[in-house]
Amino acid sequence: MGFEAFASLEYEFFLFDETPDSVREKNFTNLKPITPGWFGYSMLRNSTHAELYHEIIELTNGMDFPLEGIHTETGPGVIEAAIAVDNALNAADKGALFKTFLKVLAQRHELMATFMAKWSNDYPGQSGHIHLSLRHKNGAKSAFYDNIERFL
Repeated sequence: MGFEAFASLEYEFFLFDETPDSVREKNFTNLKPITPGWFGYSMLRNSTHAELYHEIIELTNGMDFPLEGIHTETGPGVIEAAIAVDNALNAADKGALFKTFLKVLAQRHELMATFMAKWSNDYPGQSGHIHLSLRHKNGAKSAFYDNIERFL
């Protein structure tokens, strides 16, 4: 139809100061998030775990799914990461790789990441967002943009 689809995925996830074994031993209850409190966009919490954030950025850059941003989100242990835009097919692959290898990296640090939408009634839910755009193949302009001045 003359369009190219582009996408970017943005994930919110919980990061726990737990391992898969400790979570099972606790019967999946009373888990300890890596950060306390209900603060989104916290400089203090990001800075406290700066080395981990740098490793996440190095991992995602090295595996060709770079992040446009990563920060704490509202809720204890909640982090949000936005993967850079790419064509829609590549973006889907990069989203799956991000979730898989973020879990691996967490376990290497004796942490545990979960992308479950709602792991506990006591904590906020989390989600994933898909940002989509269509561009005309003949010039790469956005198919969603319309110059409103032409209507004035």
